[in-house]
Amino acid sequence: MQGLALNVLLAVVWALLAGEVSLRELAVGSLLGFAILAVFPRVLGTGGYVRRVAAALSFLGFFLRELTVANVQVALFALRPRPPLRPMIVAVPLRVQGDAALTLLTAVITLMPGTVALGFSDDRRVLYAHAIGTPSAQAAREAIQRVEDHVLRVLDRPPGRPEAGT
Repeated sequence: MQGLALNVLLAVVWALLAGEVSLRELAVGSLLGFAILAVFPRVLGTGGYVRRVAAALSFLGFFLRELTVANVQVALFALRPRPPLRPMIVAVPLRVQGDAALTLLTAVITLMPGTVALGFSDDRRVLYAHAIGTPSAQAAREAIQRVEDHVLRVLDRPPGRPEAGT
């Protein structure tokens, strides 16, 4: 069985054993089921599922932290009489492939204040983004690549850097 199906099955079994099939019991069963899957990944064959769920939770925490920091930065820029905004358009070489991964990446960087995805190169290997409030183009690229690292972990792909010249 795949990890998600096994986790759902364990949640339902927990709710049935508890004698009440409610959202609360299903949530507790999901957490307990995930703990079982995490403790015995080799036996149950759920290592990939556990890694992806852990990466998704890490991504959520990363995104919320970055979103909060970006909102505070943009608010501080707006409150200054002469904000030191250095708007720039940067080209970021990409490692993610596929429509879902590219959509997730562009949605996340566009949701964060200070960055907007503008488009891709024809071969979809380079993302063009508008950035504001970063000290340099390289800092803006690195911020976008940090988001890409998390997207790659959620997709269960190792986050390696693209080769120079790509």
